[in-house]
Amino acid sequence: MHRNVFEKDATPSTSSVIANLTNATMDYNLLLELIRADPTLRRDVMRDYLPLLRMASNSNILALVGKGNGTCEDFVDLHPDPTNTTLAMVVFGIIYTHIFVLGLLGNAAIMYLTLRNRHLQTVQNIFILNLAMSDIIVCLLSVPITPVTNVSKTWFFGSYICHLLPFVQAVSVVVSTFSLSAIAIDRYSLVVRPHANLLQPRGAVIVAIILWVLAAVVSMPYCYFMTLEDYAGYCGKFCSEHWPNEIFRRGYTLVLLCFQFLIPFATMSCCYSAIFSHLRERANSKIKKLNERSQLLESARGLPLDNTIDAKETFEYKQKAQLLAKQRRITTILASMVLIFALSWLPHNIISLIIEYDATILVRDTNYTYIASTIAHCIAMTNNVANPVLYAWLNPSFKELLLKKFWHLSHSDKLSTTSGTPATTFTRVQRTDSKEVVVRINDAPADKEQFF
Repeated sequence: MHRNVFEKDATPSTSSVIANLTNATMDYNLLLELIRADPTLRRDVMRDYLPLLRMASNSNILALVGKGNGTCEDFVDLHPDPTNTTLAMVVFGIIYTHIFVLGLLGNAAIMYLTLRNRHLQTVQNIFILNLAMSDIIVCLLSVPITPVTNVSKTWFFGSYICHLLPFVQAVSVVVSTFSLSAIAIDRYSLVVRPHANLLQPRGAVIVAIILWVLAAVVSMPYCYFMTLEDYAGYCGKFCSEHWPNEIFRRGYTLVLLCFQFLIPFATMSCCYSAIFSHLRERANSKIKKLNERSQLLESARGLPLDNTIDAKETFEYKQKAQLLAKQRRITTILASMVLIFALSWLPHNIISLIIEYDATILVRDTNYTYIASTIAHCIAMTNNVANPVLYAWLNPSFKELLLKKFWHLSHSDKLSTTSGTPATTFTRVQRTDSKEVVVRINDAPADKEQFF
C-alpha cells in the first residue's frame, strides 16, 4: 500500500478531487487541470491511481500521465520491491548461475552417455534420457529468463517469444515431472511385478513421445492467453496473461497443479512405497533363512542355540549386515526421490495458488510477490541439479561408464600410444540361436535392488 502523497499541502480543491478518485462521478476534467497546473502530481497519480484511471478509460488523463506526453516511468521506480536490492540480485545471480551450470552439465552428460552407448538404451534409461532432455530445456529457458523478468518486471524478447516461451517452459516442466512418474512406474513393474509383460525400449520411446504431446496439450493455453502489452505511464513492454474470465484462469491453475505436481507426486509415492515394502519383505525373508541356517549349523555341531560364539565372525552375520546396509541405502534413495521432488516444487505451487486466489497476502507495506515467486522458482529449479544425481549417478551402469569416460579423458595421452581399442566391459550380451541379444541392464537384475 502506498501513502497518499496528495494529502500533504493539498488545496481544498485538490483534496476533493483525490477523495473522489474511486468515485464513478469523478470530475476527470478537474483532475486534468490540477495535473497541468502542478506537473509533480503526474508521477504521484500514476503511481497510486493509474489502475483506476485505466479502468475509467479517460484518454485525456491517460495521455497526460502516461506516454501521451512523451514521458513514462519504469515499473521498478514506481513500485520497488525486495528483488531490486543489490543484495538480492547478487545472491540470486550466484544461486541461479550454479543451478544453470550444474544442471546443464549433469543432464548433458546423461544424454551423451545414453545416446553414445546402445547398451544403456533400456526402458528405464530412455525415461531418464527424456527427463534429462526436458531438464536441459528448463535450464536454458527458465533458469536465466524467469529471474531476469521477475527483477526487471518488463519483457525484452518481443511478442512472438511472449507467446512461445511460456508455452515451452510449461511443456518442459510438465514433461520432466511426467518422466519422473514413468521412471517410478517402470521400477515398480520390474521389482514388484517382474513376470508381467515388460515394456520394450521401442515402446518406451513411444511413451516418451506421448508424454511430450500430452504436456503440449496441457500447456497450450499459454499460447493463446499470453499477450504483450504496454501500459500508459510505464516504460517497456509487459508479457501478461489475459483470460476470458477469472473462472477460466483459476480453473487452469488447478489443472496445471494436478498434472505438474499432484499426479506425479501421488504416482511416485505409491510406486516407491510398494517397491520399499516388497524389497523389505525380500530382505526379511533372506535374513530369516540365514538365521534358520545358522541355527541348523549350530545344532549339527551339537552346540546350544544360545552359544556365545562371536557371530560377527560368521559368514551368515556378514550377509545379514550387507542386507541391512543395502536396505538402509534403498530406503534413503527412495525417500530422497519423493521428498526432493515434493520439497522443490511445493513452494512454487503454494505461491502460485496464493497469487491466484489472494495476492494481498503478499502485499503489505512492501510488495513481496516478486521476491516470494523468485525464491520459490529458485527452489524448484534445484530439481534440475538433483535429478542427474538421483537417477543417473546412483545407477551403477551410468556411474561406472561416466567414471570410465573421465578416466579415459584424463589418460588420453597414454592411451593414444597403445595399439587397438579396448573393448567395453559394460555391454552384456548373450547368444540365442546365433543372434546377439543385448540384455536390459537393470531391467531384470538377478538382485533387483542393484539398480538403486
